[in-house]
Amino acid sequence: MKEHDKLAKRLGIILTRLNTGEKLYLEELSREFNVSERTLQRDFNERLNYLPIERIGACYFLDPKVLGNQSGRELSILLLNMGLDNLFPSKHYLSNGVLNNSTMPPFLFKNPRIEDISQNASVFEKLIESVQRNNVISFTYEGLRYNEFLPYRLVNDRSIWYLAGTHRKRLHSFRIAKISELVRYDNKYSPDINISQKLSGVALDEWRNDAVEVILQIQANAIDSLFKEDTTDRFSILKELDSGDVLASYQTNNIPALFSQLKTWLPDVEVLSPDWVRYQLKQELQAYLDSTK
Repeated sequence: MKEHDKLAKRLGIILTRLNTGEKLYLEELSREFNVSERTLQRDFNERLNYLPIERIGACYFLDPKVLGNQSGRELSILLLNMGLDNLFPSKHYLSNGVLNNSTMPPFLFKNPRIEDISQNASVFEKLIESVQRNNVISFTYEGLRYNEFLPYRLVNDRSIWYLAGTHRKRLHSFRIAKISELVRYDNKYSPDINISQKLSGVALDEWRNDAVEVILQIQANAIDSLFKEDTTDRFSILKELDSGDVLASYQTNNIPALFSQLKTWLPDVEVLSPDWVRYQLKQELQAYLDSTK
């Protein structure tokens, strides 16, 4: 099992058992999960420190006054802070009556499209701690070194994990899978509320650092006009097909402009990849058609 999957499963089991009133002992948990007691102490003292957990020696348990009292409102706030407040059409679906009325959960998420970053699990965990503690960090990204970076959030945008923060007072986003040589310093920064609000209110499109490569199939009759129209050298031909069509690569980091351009090229151009570009373009076109009915 991937390292971050193990962590998520361990925390989920601990949360469930705490919420049922069980008293948990480090020695027993260490044997059960095959991790050190020091790791478990970090679970309780850092990863779960938002809960009213009581401790007597090596025994941990939830404050009896809050057992079973997690409300739909608290869950709604959690989803809001994570950017998932539109996950359900109504907040009453988050009540204990709905979530806990049977042994089988009412909701099932099939094949969620989430990037596998198991190879960078240690970086991911260190970034979580840096964001929570407001630690200044440094790292290498695609051959460049970024010193004194202020990490604000870990953002999952269209299934890809990004680190969002500021470097030299400018907003940036970096794909976590490409981050290496991460160093976390003891010195801390004071978050700027304006930065935090902007991160919560916009997508990464405005300040992403990595370009998106879109693979297109261009019909033969439109090839000349499209290549003459674009003067930025973003097009490169990958393959000429027997039909006269071509497969081409188009790279950009200006996502809003990309979608505007794609709409002008239709129906002579078909997006082959990435899937999220195809899906979003289809959604925008469908929304337009629906608005004209």
